[in-house]
Amino acid sequence: MNRTPLAWKNLTHQPARTIVSIGGIAFAILLMFMQLGFLGAVGDTANNVYERLPCDLVVRSPQYLHAYDPRSIPRDIEHRLAVLPEVAAVQVLDLSVTSWQNPNDHEFRVVAVMGVDIHDSPLQLPEVTRQLPLLMHPDHVLIDRTSRADLGPVDGRTFSSADVGRTTAALGKRVRIAGTFEMGTGLAANGQIVTSREGFLRIAPRADPDRVSMLLVRNRPGVPLEQTRQSVEAALAQMGGEASESEVLSVEQAMQRERRRWYTETPIGIIFAMGVALAVIVGGVICYMVLAADVLAHLPEYATLKAIGYSNRFLGKVLLSQAAMLALIALPPALLVALGLYAVTSQFAGVPIRMTGERVVLVAVLSILMCSAAGLIALRKLSKAEPANLF
Repeated sequence: MNRTPLAWKNLTHQPARTIVSIGGIAFAILLMFMQLGFLGAVGDTANNVYERLPCDLVVRSPQYLHAYDPRSIPRDIEHRLAVLPEVAAVQVLDLSVTSWQNPNDHEFRVVAVMGVDIHDSPLQLPEVTRQLPLLMHPDHVLIDRTSRADLGPVDGRTFSSADVGRTTAALGKRVRIAGTFEMGTGLAANGQIVTSREGFLRIAPRADPDRVSMLLVRNRPGVPLEQTRQSVEAALAQMGGEASESEVLSVEQAMQRERRRWYTETPIGIIFAMGVALAVIVGGVICYMVLAADVLAHLPEYATLKAIGYSNRFLGKVLLSQAAMLALIALPPALLVALGLYAVTSQFAGVPIRMTGERVVLVAVLSILMCSAAGLIALRKLSKAEPANLF
């Protein structure tokens, strides 16, 4: 004889109330998706630059803060490292933020600026590589099409070929938009531009021709990376002074540190992490209220089950099964709404928010744990289901 699925029967007994309950839990799950999406966007945009650098090691200042505030190191380090037998190539990358004048309303905004050697660009962006000859003039820049609208595109929405040829000012110096590219903006600035190293020295605050933001080292094929790192560190130690204090990191290490900094050391990362925790708490409270109300509504039925011999353990399993069902039923609608909100937020905020399989699994697990924890707390209500209450 088949067993009656009591947990499912409890949910379907009053469909209207169950739908309302699922809606409340789906809202809590949606909050988790959104907060995790925002937190994920922080990590994704943190490494916009590093993901496009075809190098193996990064040499940078010990005072480095983040990609767009890397401080600087002496440029003569480049020539010392370039002659090492383990090194295939050394490239310079300059990074900073500067002021950009909106050509429409003449207001100033913060924009990220990257300075590259137009004969040996370290950026792995074909669009930029094709347009490097346009940067031979120090006042020419390429602007990211994903830069926010408050930087002043001609159509008021997105930078495009229609903006090529327009002039404005960066750090009070005249610049001309020579082309566009797409890389994606981060949270440190409203947009970004690429220029030559000479152009960078014109428009970046505190830029110094004898210093660079970071050096990118490519490992010679067949040489173990750790051997190259040790050789680079030894060469820096021999140079002494400020050079000996420079950090030498693999690209993977640099990306991990960048992500960790944005997650744990910036207000925005901490806020989104707290938002995830708050969403779990809110969801747990909603789920508890739903389950506790259900227990009270079915208290006579539970008392009857006890009277005919069913144990508290059995009734607890029923309640926990009900909690897990609520979580799994509420997950798909919350996921669909989250996908729509991700697309809308990405378009209007200019920050890419992507749904990942790992995030779906994480939210599913958190949802089941959240509802199960609420179910465990609601189990106390079952103690009121005594057979004596029936008489």
